[in-house]
Amino acid sequence: ILLDTGANVSVITDTFARKLRLRDVPDHGRRINIQGINEGKVSTTRRAQVKITLGWEMVYDFEVWVMAHSAGVDAVLGTDFMIPAGIRLDLFHGAAQLPNEIMIPLVKTTNMLDSEEYGSHGNAGPSEQLDMPEHEWREYRLSNRQVALETPVL
Repeated sequence: ILLDTGANVSVITDTFARKLRLRDVPDHGRRINIQGINEGKVSTTRRAQVKITLGWEMVYDFEVWVMAHSAGVDAVLGTDFMIPAGIRLDLFHGAAQLPNEIMIPLVKTTNMLDSEEYGSHGNAGPSEQLDMPEHEWREYRLSNRQVALETPVL
């Protein structure tokens, strides 16, 4: 899922809609031409109702456009979803803040390495069995070479 502040509409791929077995919204009578997600304009009339869960408890019923696109992700959530859902971007900390104050990192950078706020980060896989408490996470980056700490990690 991509949170895209430059998109004013939310879309999912038609293959992802089939995988989720989403039904089209019948007779909504609208068509949209979208520019920027592919070369040229892409047109669609398909919309589907989806349930989007944020954090552990917030669930939204929301209509998205269904179309083949080349954004590289199954779903793009635009400002038509983010603003009403109350998602706030904290660019100073590089995180999206959900309505229930849960922070989700937008991009992992070197200043977040081994930060309590953003979880542990390693340059290889786990060397021992992991026993993590509920709601915690670990991220392991598999690399063929050592990455210099000055290098931004995306």
